[in-house]
Amino acid sequence: MIYLLHMKIFYLLFASLLLLTSAEAERSMAHSFTDDASITDVQEFSVDGIDVLLRDSKEAPVVTAVLFIKGGSSAIPQTELPSSEYFALSVIPASGSEFTTKQRFRRVMMRMGSGLGGSDARDYAVLSLRATRENFDTTWKFFSEVIVHPTVDPVEFQNLKRNALVSFQSGRNNPDVLSRTILDSIYFLDHPYGRRLTKENIEMQTPENVLAYYKSIMIKSRMLLVVVGNISRSELEKKMRKGGLTSLPQGSYMPPEIPIPEKSKTPGAYFPPIDRKLPTKYVVGYHRIPNRGDSDYYPYIRLRNFFGGFLFQHLRVQTNLAYAPNNEDIDGRASVEMISFQTPYVDSAIRLVFKDVDFFQQNTLLESAIKGNVAKWATSNYLKQETTAEQAVALGQAQLLTGSWRNAFISFDKLSNIKGEDIVRVAKTYFKNFNWVVVGDTRDVDKKLLESR
Repeated sequence: MIYLLHMKIFYLLFASLLLLTSAEAERSMAHSFTDDASITDVQEFSVDGIDVLLRDSKEAPVVTAVLFIKGGSSAIPQTELPSSEYFALSVIPASGSEFTTKQRFRRVMMRMGSGLGGSDARDYAVLSLRATRENFDTTWKFFSEVIVHPTVDPVEFQNLKRNALVSFQSGRNNPDVLSRTILDSIYFLDHPYGRRLTKENIEMQTPENVLAYYKSIMIKSRMLLVVVGNISRSELEKKMRKGGLTSLPQGSYMPPEIPIPEKSKTPGAYFPPIDRKLPTKYVVGYHRIPNRGDSDYYPYIRLRNFFGGFLFQHLRVQTNLAYAPNNEDIDGRASVEMISFQTPYVDSAIRLVFKDVDFFQQNTLLESAIKGNVAKWATSNYLKQETTAEQAVALGQAQLLTGSWRNAFISFDKLSNIKGEDIVRVAKTYFKNFNWVVVGDTRDVDKKLLESR
């Protein structure tokens, strides 16, 4: 459940921020989002112990600042409730501060059209602001207060607790959500990614514990501040000091080791019981993939795109076994590809999936096929990186997950120059040890077939 709540909140946060201004006004920045070797306008520095990435653009009318707090749910101490970071990053940004009431905070932010919010994830948590340049000073003041002088509004806390319990229960009643949640729980069992929200630890949470936990993670050694927009380094440094960020404790945070999940080393199939009859079966699978920044990452991108096209063609177009088969990456320091589809005929669908796996492991693609559609794919991805918010998130994620912000930029040349033998090698390396969950009536499903790869 924690994975789905994290992703839902993270994307809702940035979707709401994108509504604050026209993306068209920011597209003048997109020209520089090309090849990683050509990026020269990202500054990397430290301000009194806080790591900073700054992309200064005089043309952008909007400034986005994202404070990444290293660690995420994978670093929550065993003595701490797993729900603490989720509550802290959801409640506190909506509670005002010790100096600004919630009512005034909301009134001023709405009048300016600025956005401020928070979210948690497996490898980091985030606090973010987005404002037009003319309203940036006031928005930054609120942003700094939430970081340095936080408070927990009791109404916001109770509302979140109630909503979290409702979401938890509704997820258990949705077979699509349930299948993904169960597989995630199984795949990351006894792994740092394996701690999850439960009804019990949501109910045990208190405002006092949320505030104490929040203050414990607001240390400079856990911070990465990423700012994109029309602001200079000198101005940003002054604002950080004036707002009190540099006065926070330094701490001595070290990120935890994130090993390869044990379940990624063997295939598996799991048929959880469900207490009602379903008209179809919900199938979801995980397998390990290279992390962003790994040497196999670029060949894997091309393989994933081909494989996704094959799944749709064979499961949807040719056989009509599944309405919307999908494959997508869940990136992190232990990344997986998720394959999902719904079908009454699981065995037939799985055989087609494995047939596609065999194809890529046994056949070398033509160079013309590999180069084909690279421009279309790259264009669609660059379009997603046009706004300051999207660029700030991409830079920060790359810095934390790969060790270099340059990995936020997909290299067109590297992507189009992948060799056929690279794709075969990556297919053989990563298209194995699939772990599947099937929710529904599984009496006619061949478990040994699912466990065969």
